[in-house]
Amino acid sequence: MNKETLTKAIKDHNITWIQLHFTDLFGGLRAVHIPANQFIEDDVLNQGTGFDGSSVGLKHVEKSDMLAVPDPETFLVLPHETNEARILADIHNTNNKPSVVDPRYVLKKAVETAKKQGFDDVIISPEMEFFVLSNQEKNHYEPLASQGYFAPPPLDDVKEFRKTVSELLLKSNINVKYHHHENGRYQHEIEIKPLSAVAAADFCMYFKYLSRDIASVNNLQVTFIPKLFADEAGNGMHAHIKLLKNEKNAFLDKTNNYYLSEDAFHFIGGILHHAKSIAAFANPTVNSYKRLIPHFEAPLYIAWGQHNRSSLIRIAAKKNIDVEVRNADPSANPYLFYSALIHAGLDGIKKKYTYDPIEQNIYEMSEKELQSANIKKLPATLLESLQELDQDSFLKKAMGEELINLYVERKRKELNDYLSEVSDVDLKYYMHC
Repeated sequence: MNKETLTKAIKDHNITWIQLHFTDLFGGLRAVHIPANQFIEDDVLNQGTGFDGSSVGLKHVEKSDMLAVPDPETFLVLPHETNEARILADIHNTNNKPSVVDPRYVLKKAVETAKKQGFDDVIISPEMEFFVLSNQEKNHYEPLASQGYFAPPPLDDVKEFRKTVSELLLKSNINVKYHHHENGRYQHEIEIKPLSAVAAADFCMYFKYLSRDIASVNNLQVTFIPKLFADEAGNGMHAHIKLLKNEKNAFLDKTNNYYLSEDAFHFIGGILHHAKSIAAFANPTVNSYKRLIPHFEAPLYIAWGQHNRSSLIRIAAKKNIDVEVRNADPSANPYLFYSALIHAGLDGIKKKYTYDPIEQNIYEMSEKELQSANIKKLPATLLESLQELDQDSFLKKAMGEELINLYVERKRKELNDYLSEVSDVDLKYYMHC
């Protein structure tokens, strides 16, 4: 879509305001609202609009000017607004060249790397779990703890909210598979059909924006916090990933029991090889690691298996095979998480990394059995995962050393700020020391 066709689309839909969206380093959505006539007259499409990169964690304050440059292919008439459209922006430096710390640009480069290695595209199916909380009196039909999976109304008391969001997604040309109540109380999921990697990450950001916006006018609150209730499963952001080659699924091979191609086995191997580093993107908050504990179907160990929900990677039972990576949660920046998966998997294909499948319930294996099977644990804390990422020379080179260094630096500061806070838990355990 060029300037002329975009201008025509704006006029045809009577758009009076443009919401320009971009994603910061940690996966937070940022937005600037521009009058549509000003957007056209000022040639924002080509010139971009300036912003302070230090205020969104992308630059240091002494040299912080950056540009948000619209991607016209992402023009979307917002179905829940009146005469408003959204356009995603890529982040450029003041010389109007792409910034190496723009998460969306980093993912685009990862996809290009896959294409240079002979693949047509990277396809990802994101799974977004979330909690919906009401400001009203507690629901009489609230599902009991860990018994809400596929609960029907009236136990499922926000079906209409999910339905509204799902219908708005459909109007946004996003193919919804289904929506349902998840396992925990107040926990829900809306799942969509597979998308190309950048579009999948774009969806994650749009879904967060849309669901929160709709909740705010319905006396509801949506949160994507990884762990909200100590006695229940937390929110995950599983990623189903596959590569295309010659317009076919490069991971599918029906000549073995796993239906996996040699590339798929090695792609899995690459992700497992870099799993500890990837955790810094997949599980980027202190709260993330409160979700990664036994018996809540969240992975703790670096392993893969067929249909095995206790492993980091499983091969879901479906006709068109993909690789499901299960440790990520929705506090992750989807652009950086998907980038790390792609680079790690391609590294596995290139270096032919291989791990034997584990079909046992890993939660029930003894330490001796774990050692015998050479099963290692995922990082147990954010500090540990940041240390692993900081030492991963391959991912630093693949994703960009400047990006990784900035990410680790900012996350360590966040961690230090968090650890310096005194909470009710401190008072509970240590007040009478």
